Amino acid sequence: MRIAWQSLRFRVPLSLVAVILVTSLFLSVAIGVQTRFNLEADQVRSLTAQAYALSPILSDAVLHDDVWTAYTALHGPKGAADGEDPDRPYHLVIDEQQRIFVTDRPERFPLGEPLDTPAEGRALAVLLRHPGGDRDRPRAIEYDGRQILIAPLSSEDSSIATLVIAGPRGAIQKRQLEILQGGLLVMLVLLLLITPFGWAWGTRMVRPLVRLAECMRRVGKDPIDQVRCPVYAGQDEIGQLARVFQSMLAELHEKQALERQMLTQDRLAAIGRIAGGVAHEINNPLSGMLVAIDTYRESPPERQNPEKTLQLIERGLTQIRDTVSALLVECRIERRQCTAEDIEDIHRLALTNPAARRAKLDWRYQAGEAIALPATAVRQILLNLVLNALQAAAEAEPAVARVEIQTRDRQLLIDTWNTGRPIPQAILEHIFEPFHSSREGGTGLGLWISYQVVTQLDGEIIASSDEDWTHFHVTLPFLEPEDP
Repeated sequence: MRIAWQSLRFRVPLSLVAVILVTSLFLSVAIGVQTRFNLEADQVRSLTAQAYALSPILSDAVLHDDVWTAYTALHGPKGAADGEDPDRPYHLVIDEQQRIFVTDRPERFPLGEPLDTPAEGRALAVLLRHPGGDRDRPRAIEYDGRQILIAPLSSEDSSIATLVIAGPRGAIQKRQLEILQGGLLVMLVLLLLITPFGWAWGTRMVRPLVRLAECMRRVGKDPIDQVRCPVYAGQDEIGQLARVFQSMLAELHEKQALERQMLTQDRLAAIGRIAGGVAHEINNPLSGMLVAIDTYRESPPERQNPEKTLQLIERGLTQIRDTVSALLVECRIERRQCTAEDIEDIHRLALTNPAARRAKLDWRYQAGEAIALPATAVRQILLNLVLNALQAAAEAEPAVARVEIQTRDRQLLIDTWNTGRPIPQAILEHIFEPFHSSREGGTGLGLWISYQVVTQLDGEIIASSDEDWTHFHVTLPFLEPEDP
């Protein structure tokens, strides 16, 4: 599951959805901040408009000390339904001696009292003493959750009082919350509509790459001729990658076809070499038998020798039988295991070979008494390799053949080295094929037989050659006890 979620088929759509969510979050924050700024500016403009509307009436009332007219002007716009709500807006007119001249909230700000007498007035008194900004122009201050507008009242270009208009407490926050709730609701609906679209769009974007990856995974697992991948071929980077992959796939198809063609040619060549060798090996004794029969027929009766003729025919047929038997060699796994005596028999047979008189045989045997392998098979392999080594070494100077036999990790290891003319690489590639011999007079069947027996025993035989030594290495795994 972890690997699946690491796939681009999930990561790209999730990334698009995450971008949509993060964008929505930042947009919500930005809208909230801008909404607050706009609400504050709207309220300041509204309070400023009230101040300008009330200034002429309040200025004239202050000059004539007409409190009732001023109270009516302040109370009139609010109406009588506000009651004693502490959060509702209020108005104050402060004279030059910082006394309350008039207010629409006399229960909170007693008329004629210094402004700093009530608890709420003390903070207003501080604001009036340190108003900041231009004292001759209306200025807005945020305090205690309210927008407070301080506007000078003047007559003939001289200040006679100060008008304080306090907006409703928490009005901006409530309005901002209402707007944000509506906006979030709309945004949530949009997210519910856009998110599936973003997921579908991301999935569609990454689908060509996923198909291409699936096709690439098939290369090396499935046969090349079965890999058929109709992939995306657009003009973007994925399309370019797909076209390169298609080109590579076409080249692999062509390479496989060439390999099959070469393999077929190699097989035909091998069959031709085998057929030529068989024809040569069988044609020689057949020709001899035909000559013997023809001679017998052409000879006068008194000179005919049936016994000699039959012997010639028998030897020819025996040679043909041996040739065919070598081609049909089959290792029948016998129950008698190979012993040290079997190995020593091969040593003695090798020493009686004429080539052993011309080459020094270095024999090293380090195996145990019993070897879990069929005796006949091991003797046949060992005898062929040892005789080949002696015959090849006899033609060199120095003439040395070395044989090493050992057991290790339930395996029989046979190694033969010989000096002499190195075997060319072109011949090494076909050295285990029948009738393929690098030695004059050789039949090319000894190594073929050895290779067949080693293969049937699930072993391995390797040949190598350089200027100093020609080396054959055989590995034969021991038979398990349950094996017949």
